Amino acid sequence: MELNAAERRAVFAEINRGAVSHAYIIEGDRGVGKRTFAADLARAILCTGGEKPCGHCSSCRKCASGSHPDLHVYGADGASFKVDAVRGIKRSVSLMPNDGDRAVYILHDAGSMTVSAQNALLKVFEEPPEGTTFILVTEKKELLLPTVRSRGRVIRLNAADDGTVRASLAAAFPRATAAELDEAVRIADGRLGVGMAVLKKEGKAERDSALKLCGAVYGEGSRYDLYGAFLSQTKKREALLPVMDALTEAARDVLVTKLGCGRCCLLPPETAEKYAETATARALYEILEAFAECAMSLRRNTDTGIAASQLCARLTRAKG
Repeated sequence: MELNAAERRAVFAEINRGAVSHAYIIEGDRGVGKRTFAADLARAILCTGGEKPCGHCSSCRKCASGSHPDLHVYGADGASFKVDAVRGIKRSVSLMPNDGDRAVYILHDAGSMTVSAQNALLKVFEEPPEGTTFILVTEKKELLLPTVRSRGRVIRLNAADDGTVRASLAAAFPRATAAELDEAVRIADGRLGVGMAVLKKEGKAERDSALKLCGAVYGEGSRYDLYGAFLSQTKKREALLPVMDALTEAARDVLVTKLGCGRCCLLPPETAEKYAETATARALYEILEAFAECAMSLRRNTDTGIAASQLCARLTRAKG
């Protein structure tokens, strides 16, 4: 089964009817296929063939090779999408398309745009030149200003079922053992990109750091031990963010285990059960919320030392 098949059919049907929006907002969890979907959407919009995307016309081939002059792709600079990048986009938008009468701008990590960057984008986002389409890619549309997200057609991508993820992983990694596939599918939780990263060993250091920090969070150490463990992680924001995302997933595993309402993704079930016994469900929810909000704070450029200190204070209160 194709990932995000229903969403693809719906939006491609609209494009083939000539109904191309001036702005799309693609949201979904990390690893569900947002970047692939955005690339395919841009290819369909720029396609000059019959059934779009045809995959055979000159435009489709150029998109596939990354050489289409009217497909512009931008991303975050470090941890955020800064206002200077948006100013560059605005200058580019004022130019006529090269190959045809359409131009597409893909903005990855759009949720990391600063408020000033979003405000700078707003005017051209509201009234882009004719034939210009923006595709904003973000994990949560709520990270965008209401004035920005109200101007785009939102496409929500959801996780796939385990069978689809496993089949895709087995095809991509024919040498993976059954045990390796089992672990990747468990950690992926429906997100093919996450499963592929596990089998490629990407992010292993961050996951290992998160698992080690869980001992300080759910163990019997002192407040001093907790602060010491986390403040030692206050390195570059780009390195701390994936650790915080992994800690958020681990905290979610502990909470659903406590409540008996879900399955574990990052943590082995027996580890999650051990941690779930250390606190009340309310305290575990507050720990989960603390990690999620710390990650969001880091994405908004809060100083890493300040973010870690605030996190430790919240974790200490949650643990009582």
